[in-house]
Amino acid sequence: MLFDILGLLLGIIGGLLGAWGGAEKTSTAWRGIGIPLFITAIALVVLQHWFVLSLLFAMAVYSIGYGVPEYRDVPYKDDGSPLGRFYYKLFKGNHLLTDIFTRGTIGILVSLCLISLPILIGGFFIWSAYIISSVIIVAVYSTLSWRSLGGFMFLKKYLTFSEFVTYYAFTSLACMLMFRGI
Repeated sequence: MLFDILGLLLGIIGGLLGAWGGAEKTSTAWRGIGIPLFITAIALVVLQHWFVLSLLFAMAVYSIGYGVPEYRDVPYKDDGSPLGRFYYKLFKGNHLLTDIFTRGTIGILVSLCLISLPILIGGFFIWSAYIISSVIIVAVYSTLSWRSLGGFMFLKKYLTFSEFVTYYAFTSLACMLMFRGI
């Protein structure tokens, strides 16, 4: 019971870091560096093994970016990230497919960064949790992370629910669910 409450709290912290990193006039390093460091620190405490440092590869994944080119009638033009431009060209400007595949690719790569956890912990439950969590992470990235779901104020910053849920799913569902099986 205590671990479940702790997992929810840690997930909320991860969700806030992710949403904060996407807020106006804040650095994306809050999520790109902050979340991998946060999860790695927890994993080091729980597992006490150097192999969990592989979780830091998530920093490289977040540095790829998932911006999609924006050339429509908006006050600014955005070329997007290299990954977003790749899918934008592949799908001939179809924004829906570009959003789904760009974010889905990031979700897959983030899930792969977590592979050290089931390798270290082992067991049917942990591998099942990893697979289920990975499917959820990819689904959340692909379907929710790019949508406008509204937001909330936190420390005088407007944070979006879509980013909060995306990073909450990553930190809470994936990592905490696997740690629960120890």
